[in-house]
Amino acid sequence: MFHRTKLSTCIVMAYSCSALSGAAQAQDTRKLERVEITGSAIKRVDAEGPAPVEVIRRKDIERSGATTLNELTRYIPTLDIFDQGEQGSNSPSASGTAQLAIRGLDPSNLLVLLNGRRLPVNAIYDTSGAGAAFDINSIPLSAIERIEILKDGGSAIYGADAVAGVVNFITRTDYQGIEARVGYGRSSRKDGRERTAGFTAGFGELETDKYNLLFALDVFKRDPILRKDRELSRSSDFRRFGGIDNRSGFSPFGNVVDPNTGDFVGVPYGTCPPENLDPDNICRYDFNASVLTAYNGADRVSGLVLGSAQLTPDIRAFAEVTYSTSKDNFDSHPVPDFFSVPVRPGQEAFEDPLAPGTLFIAGRFLQGGNRMTDRKADLVNTAVGLDGANFGLDWKVSVGRGQSKVRNNDRNYYNANLWVPATLDGSLDPTVGSNDQAFVETLKVSPSRSAKSTVEYFNAQLGGDLFSLPAGPLRYATGISFTREQLSDTPDALTQAGEVIGSIQQAGVQASRNIKAVFVELSAPILHRLEAQFAVRHDRYPTASKTSPKFALKYSPLPQLAFRGSYTESFRAPVLKQLFGASEQGATTITDPVQCALLGITGVCLVNAFLVDGANRDLKPETAKTYNLGMVFDLPVGINGSIDLWRIKKLDSISAPSTTTAIRQGLVGRDGVQLLIFTNLQNIAVRETAGVDLDLRYRLGGLPFGALSFRNTATYYTKNKTQDSSVEPISEYNGTYALPRYRNNFMLTGDFGQMSLTGNVRTTGGFWDSDLPLDEARDTRRVSSFTEVDLLGQYAATAALTVSLGVKNVFDREPPFSSQNSSDNAYSQLGYAETYSNRGRFFSVSANYRFK
Repeated sequence: MFHRTKLSTCIVMAYSCSALSGAAQAQDTRKLERVEITGSAIKRVDAEGPAPVEVIRRKDIERSGATTLNELTRYIPTLDIFDQGEQGSNSPSASGTAQLAIRGLDPSNLLVLLNGRRLPVNAIYDTSGAGAAFDINSIPLSAIERIEILKDGGSAIYGADAVAGVVNFITRTDYQGIEARVGYGRSSRKDGRERTAGFTAGFGELETDKYNLLFALDVFKRDPILRKDRELSRSSDFRRFGGIDNRSGFSPFGNVVDPNTGDFVGVPYGTCPPENLDPDNICRYDFNASVLTAYNGADRVSGLVLGSAQLTPDIRAFAEVTYSTSKDNFDSHPVPDFFSVPVRPGQEAFEDPLAPGTLFIAGRFLQGGNRMTDRKADLVNTAVGLDGANFGLDWKVSVGRGQSKVRNNDRNYYNANLWVPATLDGSLDPTVGSNDQAFVETLKVSPSRSAKSTVEYFNAQLGGDLFSLPAGPLRYATGISFTREQLSDTPDALTQAGEVIGSIQQAGVQASRNIKAVFVELSAPILHRLEAQFAVRHDRYPTASKTSPKFALKYSPLPQLAFRGSYTESFRAPVLKQLFGASEQGATTITDPVQCALLGITGVCLVNAFLVDGANRDLKPETAKTYNLGMVFDLPVGINGSIDLWRIKKLDSISAPSTTTAIRQGLVGRDGVQLLIFTNLQNIAVRETAGVDLDLRYRLGGLPFGALSFRNTATYYTKNKTQDSSVEPISEYNGTYALPRYRNNFMLTGDFGQMSLTGNVRTTGGFWDSDLPLDEARDTRRVSSFTEVDLLGQYAATAALTVSLGVKNVFDREPPFSSQNSSDNAYSQLGYAETYSNRGRFFSVSANYRFK
């Protein structure tokens, strides 16, 4: 067995065993304490269980130099990165948020906990379910003691949302003292300025004073970085990198379009400046040249208060409150749209046959000003409970409530019911800036969207020893939970009706549900060196019920070597908006001969139809099977670490069928003469991912100048497959756009008495520059791998004061160009994948002072 002492002094990266050798070589006379590790509800002395759990300690966080939890994810290869929320300023649901993902699956498949308890998902997310996850920007970094990452399906213990794993943020406990921290940073181009301040105070010692109060407060402010201020993103004409000219055809001078197809005909409506005219005689508009951000600004305040009381030697009570608020401002370009305008001389050939005297143009109304969004997000999360150990039983109960509130207030948008008549009758010319401003203002609306996401719960758990086996006691834990989820998402009436010029139609929802669950877990020492874990949980939702089992083994043939493996079944229930969000309709024109043939249409293939998409009340839970096989070792030469192989197969994944698939499945109807094609969400997709996690550590102590520590962590994907529907083949996407095969972080730390120096070398693998399946993507260009080097120096000037100096991206490297990103409106069009940022070299300084 691996020997462990108190968790506060010996907890390690659960797959790295960094403290293994010293603990295994000598008897420790201190009292061994059993603790609960993420991935199991049973307390244990040995921090290494059958499940692969990665632990990021406070010292690891400090040596990364990260000022936010989102930035910290770049140093953890286990976690996937697609950082659109921090870099894109034009997404109603995602901008300003940061969410975690793992194993190539969406963030909604990873359960995020705070001190082992659930948190509310972000209040605004898409009907598709995208963005239905907790915003980690809400947690104060100053309060975090460690982060535990369960890299295994967790539904057997934790229920839904834990398909890919669990991330548990654990705050400081029994802390005494007062610390204050301030920091400042900015890029080498003198933008992206960050100001940080943190305060932590702890009073009382549980063992002697019978109470402890912890206060933590973080303040974070960041100035935005504009796209125009970086070479890679300064223009959306990417021909300088071998890409395409992606400047918008929605020009302030207008481009005439075919009234039947919406295609550009190569005739500008007004006089286009020569530098904006492309070879196809289309007038272009460069949306990257101003306004849009490459890195969003931020204004956040977050805090935590945690009170603990030792009521008796065996019973502890706690009360916890977490609060955060953030304010963001996002600017976007003036309104683009297809406008109906009067025919000008020489353009009669493009007249709209249904509205003589008018034609359609793709335009942009500059006089109206930039579209602006003010976003305010608030989190209030509370929990109270008791835990103890009596009569040989470990028990705990807790009740809690978390609420995420988000409000978006928009400006410089237009009421379609007023705008369209004004442009049709010539009262307003959207291609000039000389319209009567007072009249322009009468056409404007200020859309708003308010949302609340709430989770309320009661949890109770009991555990202990059932009876003794030859190799040790059979331990158990069992628990029940009652959870209520509520979602209120209310865009204003015009937005829900799709009648806001410059915005998209957004569906509202008012929904709630109650969830009941019970679980049982057993820890069985089958042999002296062989341990088994069994767990099963049953969750009951109003629309479905699911039982999730887990089986895991750990075999330790030597004190320095252990093998582990697990099989887990997991599930994810549809989120509320996927079930109860409103259906939406969008016009489309069918010109595909295959689709026309499926519809039974002969002759000219030109059919006007409406796509009906959105929620589906008949959705069932997604299910998954997870396999893990790993080895933990401590070699005689001082190298210790682990290697873990994993595989996840997810069935009944929720997705929207393509138009062709919907027609093929007969999802077609009519509303009078109007053809309807139903592309509502369905359980049609299959996901399969697999890979290898590696962690190696080596410490060289006793050197004349101090000690050196090496660590290398990596995650390598061997498989990342998707099947979009039962009528399509399963396709490999591993190594395609934004899905690199590997991420690696190498860290070297030197401790020199009062000083330490840490270097991080972060590498992300390359990929084929296409989001098509791998077989097709191989025909495109190759995006190279990308490496950044960070340095952080820390100096303990006194026993109380520590000063840190850091340089991130020391060599000021820009991300590799991506044609897929720059040419596809589904992505940020920054010119590089959202797995990176183009902040460039960044300098920081901070000071931490601990008061006596």
